[in-house]
Amino acid sequence: MPEPLVFVAGALSGIVEGVTVQPLELIKTRFQINQGAQMRFMPAIREIIKEGGLKQFYRGGLPEIVGLIPRATAALTTLEYSRRTFRSWNNGELPTHLAYLSGGICAVSESVAFSPFQVIKVRLMAKEHLGRYKNTLDCLHQVVRIEGVMALTIGLAPTLFRNCVWNTIYYGTVFEIERKLKPLESPVLEACRTGVIGTAVGFFATCFNAPFDVVKSRFQSQLPGEKKYSSVFSALVTIAREEGLPALYKGFLPKALRLGVGQTIGLMSFNQLMTVMGVDEKAAA
Repeated sequence: MPEPLVFVAGALSGIVEGVTVQPLELIKTRFQINQGAQMRFMPAIREIIKEGGLKQFYRGGLPEIVGLIPRATAALTTLEYSRRTFRSWNNGELPTHLAYLSGGICAVSESVAFSPFQVIKVRLMAKEHLGRYKNTLDCLHQVVRIEGVMALTIGLAPTLFRNCVWNTIYYGTVFEIERKLKPLESPVLEACRTGVIGTAVGFFATCFNAPFDVVKSRFQSQLPGEKKYSSVFSALVTIAREEGLPALYKGFLPKALRLGVGQTIGLMSFNQLMTVMGVDEKAAA
């Protein structure tokens, strides 16, 4: 049976991650749904501050941060228990190919748990929708009332593609690198090394999943009567044809920072909480 404390560690790590990287999430989303000329990082920051001060960086933050609780819980507990299962099949060892597979498996539960929150987040963050929704609850009410409950699943397909690609590369590669390194005596140096490894691997993984994230944001920002994109791969073709191939990498820098730094913070928080709570990693993983 899963240990309840594993779920608690997953939920708390999601909150830590969400609060830390929410400003990057807003910038990334603005970049991705912009269909005009390429935005630049610093002008985008100045524009957001002009709209509502520093607190504007947390517009749409409630569904994002709240959504990270089930997302992190689903992803990290699935990751841990899939690894536990794979180890039981291999005399306590986790082969490389199964380390990568466990990353892909956790992406599925993560996508299902997180996608509805992403719809609300994107609607609130979109510059085009400023003034349309009063707050998170009003946005949720309008989306469900006008578009139906199934509107909360908009963008699930590109979300699955995005997460499966990224999680497989990230969790598998980080696991393999850390397995080959010797532990450091200093906890501070160990945390710094983990942070550098996670951020670097996160940047690398983002190179492969960024186009799907752009498509996801475009799907979720569409209002009824404005349906321009109908499927994942037709959307990829449309964006590349109309805006050029670089458009599929809009928001790459804030996205890579958000994922590389954010997921690493989340994973480090999860592992640290597991230690503090006294959860046996061999039993939980």
